[in-house]
Amino acid sequence: MTEMREIRLGFTPTSSPSSTLRVDTNCGLVSVTVMGDPTNTRLFPLLTLHDFGFDHVSQFGTFQNCGEEAARFLSQFLTYHIDLPGCEEGAGNIAYGPVPTLDDLAGIIVHVRSSCNITGPMILLGVGAGANIAMRYMISHPKTVHGLVMVEATNDMESWTKWTQDKITDMVMKPSEVFSVRAGEPSDIANTLLDKHFGRSTSPTPILSDSRRYLLHRMLTNGNVANYQRYYQSFYSRKALPNSSFTASTVAPTLVISARQSWRNDASVDLRAQLQASGKEVSLLEPSPCYILPLEEAPLDCAISMMLFIQSLGIGLASGLTSQATLNEAFSKAEQLKEAISKDPEMV
Repeated sequence: MTEMREIRLGFTPTSSPSSTLRVDTNCGLVSVTVMGDPTNTRLFPLLTLHDFGFDHVSQFGTFQNCGEEAARFLSQFLTYHIDLPGCEEGAGNIAYGPVPTLDDLAGIIVHVRSSCNITGPMILLGVGAGANIAMRYMISHPKTVHGLVMVEATNDMESWTKWTQDKITDMVMKPSEVFSVRAGEPSDIANTLLDKHFGRSTSPTPILSDSRRYLLHRMLTNGNVANYQRYYQSFYSRKALPNSSFTASTVAPTLVISARQSWRNDASVDLRAQLQASGKEVSLLEPSPCYILPLEEAPLDCAISMMLFIQSLGIGLASGLTSQATLNEAFSKAEQLKEAISKDPEMV
């Protein structure tokens, strides 16, 4: 039971070697955690971008630990986990100066590629706000993106009502408040950010309850909640990319993942339709029952789908699939595997 709780709460796996770099970017110093052997030229580069309220450990730790399928997916890559400015563990307060736009944050990837000597195309994996940033980078630098995986992605603008509510919240909860919170007392800023993910009602599953408690603990322990709030300001001030941005020359093959019951599901489905207009293959996975966090609630579904998606791109060809395999055929194989696992859990 202890092992299961550790997996839920996003602990970083220890089986893969890792190192942490500090990269000077257009948005200041950024922490990049590299997982895998940089000298192994057979590994394909994978860059990840987390959502607001998360860092790379809390966002991807559960998925990395979910079992054989995730391990098989990640084994194809040299993974670069980007912690957006001020979101890394132990970051100091950077809540000053203009708040960067999502396009500014997308520019970070250019500097990471240069500093890490990534010269060829790569796979991008983004969640929430991180997915929006990854998409903006793809549109601006399409030749460097071999494939895009977006989890709970949106390309809409905040409604005026929501924008006004957030502005009022931002005015009421000044960043300095977080540093005056007494030990053990929850931060208003942290809880408000988590409300935007989980809502204010009781979480519908134990995994979501555990995830919320873990995120709150991690934000308060890191002492950089004001920085997380700054990242959220970048997200809710976003402007939608016009349909004209999505063309055959700017869109890479894409996998969109959105929980069927998620508050972002409609926006994710709409974004998929926008991307499909480019003529490129854009597939959709909607795990259900799944409410908010697909990587935490349905890690096996996500791992299998991602693995088959990259195989359809010609990366890590295995399991009898060819580079011409369509994702529909891949999903059919995934459903067969899931059914087999449900009958014999020892297969995992």
